[in-house]
Amino acid sequence: MFEVVFRKGPKEEDEQVARNVSPFRVDPGKFTYRLVRGELEFDDYGQVFAHCRVNRDAWTIVPLTLLPRPNS
Repeated sequence: MFEVVFRKGPKEEDEQVARNVSPFRVDPGKFTYRLVRGELEFDDYGQVFAHCRVNRDAWTIVPLTLLPRPNS
């Protein structure tokens, strides 16, 4: 199982924005990858934190920063 919880902060008690759980299997000696495509709408710029884990192991927290488009 691959689980990703998007939160407004890095702590487990911070507000949850979205959650995705997907089946996940890797055969011994093989390599695989998974892509989580988040389609979330935000009213303002700032940070959101993706809390990720495989098979209920420890969480890995990935900070994502939402920025305005640069002027073209």
